[in-house]
Amino acid sequence: MSDTSVPMSDPLLTGVSDEHLALLQIVGDVLTDIGEWPVYQYVEARMDELGLDADAVLRSMPHISSGQLSYSLVRRGHSTAPDTLVKLTIAGFSHLPAHSGVVGMFLAVLNELSDRRAKAAYDPRQVIEVTLSGPELLSDLGLQDHPLVRLLPEILGGEPSTWHGGGNVNGGVWMPAPGAFVRRFRNVSSVNEYLKRLRGWLEPATQPAAVLTSPLSLVAALDYLDVVWRLRFGAGLLVVPSAERAARLAFDATTTEELDNRLSALGEMFKGFDVPGDQQQGTLRRLGAYLSAYLTAEAMVRVEPALMVLQNVTHVRNAGQHMDAALQAAEALRSFGLTYPINDIGEAWQSVQAHVVSALGALREEIQVTLPTPGARQSPARRQRRLTHSNSG
Repeated sequence: MSDTSVPMSDPLLTGVSDEHLALLQIVGDVLTDIGEWPVYQYVEARMDELGLDADAVLRSMPHISSGQLSYSLVRRGHSTAPDTLVKLTIAGFSHLPAHSGVVGMFLAVLNELSDRRAKAAYDPRQVIEVTLSGPELLSDLGLQDHPLVRLLPEILGGEPSTWHGGGNVNGGVWMPAPGAFVRRFRNVSSVNEYLKRLRGWLEPATQPAAVLTSPLSLVAALDYLDVVWRLRFGAGLLVVPSAERAARLAFDATTTEELDNRLSALGEMFKGFDVPGDQQQGTLRRLGAYLSAYLTAEAMVRVEPALMVLQNVTHVRNAGQHMDAALQAAEALRSFGLTYPINDIGEAWQSVQAHVVSALGALREEIQVTLPTPGARQSPARRQRRLTHSNSG
């Protein structure tokens, strides 16, 4: 381990079994021997020799999840193809004393990138692209002779903290371009602290949902989102199917039939969102695609889990009407802190409402920060986008 003075508290550091360590060691030994990542077939064969199932071990590793993102000890996507490269994350490297230098190199570069991003000479009249010379950066930090330094751009590109700022190799020269994400990791001194910040950034939706303060909290959250959407895009988002269906959302649920009734009404509200785009796509998928064109990648890290919460409502609702939807419903209920089958109908509806209110609030906040400052003149491009959106509606 590389963190000798900081207590290990993150599950990616404490929840690692001997089987996990065996796989990490196989990858680490290959890096030591040839300085390259091994293919999955090789790792699988070495694990077979130990009587271990490589795929099962990989799937059982602790991880941080957010939407479609899953950060663990190893990077390999979802593929078990023989030629898939098995790569370690910084969390994975931290379990290999022989590669503590890689961890130290990463933390040093991360801090330098975040520091230079913060101290760049910004201009109030234009956007400044912060781009650095990789060789000069490594020389300044005394890292140019590290045996695995050539893998550094790839390692940076695989870490959520730097995946939008690890830089490109142009003409054989590495040119890192630290993005806004990196500011969240300034002055990080250990892997444990790094993972704590990473988890706090990527998993805010896993925190317990707030207790509802009013039976109208859900309806109000929909209204607030619609107001901000109108201000931002010049057209309404919310299309209420009927006053009676909207009113269902303010009532409690005490029976299975009532819960199905509430979830159906809520699902219809989502389905009725007026979002431009490919009408062959589902409404929530279209909403995600549309927002990605207007919000930053950093904002989408929060938006995508919020949209998943809304999608999970439809999964739970479908289970009450289609038997083959039970598996999706079981997974969706876990995201609401519930078990399958549902034991307490009233608690279930309260939990769904609270999570949805939180998700709608996240969408509203990320859209709201893009609103122009009151009294400020809009750029011609922004005026044109709003005009185009209004005309297409």
